[in-house]
Amino acid sequence: MNNTVSALIATHNAEALAIGAPDRTWMTYGGLRDLSANVADALHGFGIGRGDRVAIVLPNGPEMAAAFVTIAQTATTAPLNPAYRQEEYEF
Repeated sequence: MNNTVSALIATHNAEALAIGAPDRTWMTYGGLRDLSANVADALHGFGIGRGDRVAIVLPNGPEMAAAFVTIAQTATTAPLNPAYRQEEYEF
């Protein structure tokens, strides 16, 4: 059994709702698969892949969820608090 994020997303109907929030447009699993492929291509284009870390600085919400899920399929995600001050990111 393949329990990767990619495999779990692939098992859902493309038209089923995947990520959203009240009063916001929801992304379908098909849209999430397409976004994941585009993000993977972009990351690979920058030489980023398995074992590399990608920081995500976004407020909680569907955009953060989509960023986390799509990046996690290619690299290690490092979600950071957007309330941090500039010097707190310098580690």
